[in-house]
Amino acid sequence: MEPLVLKTDSAVSQLFFTPSFDEMGEKLRDLLPQNRRIVAIADRKVDALYGHFFPYEKISVFADEGEKTMETVLCITRRLMELGAGRDTFLLGIGGGITTDICGFVASIYKRGVGFGFVPTTLLSMVDAAIGGKNGVNVDGYKNMLGTINQPRFVIACPCFLSSFSKSDICKSVPELLKTCLISGKHFDEVAGLFRRMDFSGSVESEELLGYIREAVEVKCEVVAADERESGRRRILNLGHTFAHALERCTENRLSHGEAVGIGLVLAAKNGGAERVAGRIAAALGQLDLPTQIPEYVGISELNRAVLQDKKNSGSHLNLVVIDEAGTLSFRQKSVVELLWK
Repeated sequence: MEPLVLKTDSAVSQLFFTPSFDEMGEKLRDLLPQNRRIVAIADRKVDALYGHFFPYEKISVFADEGEKTMETVLCITRRLMELGAGRDTFLLGIGGGITTDICGFVASIYKRGVGFGFVPTTLLSMVDAAIGGKNGVNVDGYKNMLGTINQPRFVIACPCFLSSFSKSDICKSVPELLKTCLISGKHFDEVAGLFRRMDFSGSVESEELLGYIREAVEVKCEVVAADERESGRRRILNLGHTFAHALERCTENRLSHGEAVGIGLVLAAKNGGAERVAGRIAAALGQLDLPTQIPEYVGISELNRAVLQDKKNSGSHLNLVVIDEAGTLSFRQKSVVELLWK
């Protein structure tokens, strides 16, 4: 499968899609800089399963939203200093979105910046978190309050990693892929159907899935290339996320990011007046055994407080991406009192 190239004003990033571990390994050996020190920042669970594919010095991390903090960044920084890692060190992030976010953030600030690349190992990171150059950590449970925009040199997506996940865990990432389908206006029903019928008992239909992963990345790359710093169109990629980040905060991450995004997509349609589209999204999520409504234990006043911390707010107004009655996306400003949470 042909690679994609994400070219922005600041950098050029190469994005590769490999159907097997062998091809991933070959591509990684080709891409890693020669005669430079390689240090992998790896999810410890991923390293336990697949560490033999990555024979480099490693710093392991516990991939949990509660660990995606400046304290973890400082621990990694101290370890790099202990290793004597200089500015010519290249960092390789191996894991899901939490791991790649942390790796990219450390790489952006360690000794004023070192080179880095990603091998995402979850569906969510392959289609979203590892793509586009956003790297960040949480503060007091609020998502990505500290961050950078800095492109990795490369990203290698290989769906074979997904065979170690249960179908339930995989489906929790599907809303990020459905978000891209709503943005592009293509393949929503096909993607939802693929995951309904897919067997995750050790085998993954790599070719078809890899095609949808590539299409999702292509959509995101097109948007990011035109607006890397999120001054305009890139805000469209926030579809569902204003609601999702507030839900994650208020549920103390009992909802995963993907589950929260799914509910956020339903709310984005309701807040745009698109009840029919909201129903269609909810039906697709329900068929994947994903939640479609805010948990009963979460209060609206609590959600309103959390949503005001969204990074894209303008004063007391929220800048929302909503889905309108025609099924198209638009930007709207709303106050918290105008939000539809149910």
